[in-house]
Amino acid sequence: MRRSGFIDKLSVTASIVLAVTLCTSLGVVFWPRVTSALGIKPEPPAPAYAVGDLIDVPSGWYARTPKTLVVFARASCGACETAQPFLKTLVASVAERGGSVAFAGHRETPADDAVFARSLGLPDKAFAIFPAGLRVRVTPTLVVVNREGTVLHAWEGVGPPEKQHVIAAAVDAAFK
Repeated sequence: MRRSGFIDKLSVTASIVLAVTLCTSLGVVFWPRVTSALGIKPEPPAPAYAVGDLIDVPSGWYARTPKTLVVFARASCGACETAQPFLKTLVASVAERGGSVAFAGHRETPADDAVFARSLGLPDKAFAIFPAGLRVRVTPTLVVVNREGTVLHAWEGVGPPEKQHVIAAAVDAAFK
């Protein structure tokens, strides 16, 4: 009798765990649909860098030329690897127009990030490490700043080719 009491308690516990897991899973799956049906739209998060903000990187990264493209990326980032051909083209475009590019790699993988920066056609002097406390949330993040460090354009992620064309056009216009 004692054994079946234990099994009954175990069955009740397992049932509760299963019910909670199922409810949580259904909530995660259906919550966006429920909020959409009710007309509730969540506020998108504010971008890490907005136009007009001052960028929080050392001034040596951007004070040399009138405008600088700052690329925040990591070699271990799948999106960065996928965007590598686009980033390489963008870096070459900025260099042709006389602008400068600063590449910020992550402090946990500096050697790999330096190799990634070189693959974009950047010299070692263009490579630096993310400063501690930086606001970057997504890699790659691209920011165009002026000599004073004011953000002129910023993009978190480079996305599909349609977004890449918009980014390329804005960067080309900024460096004319």
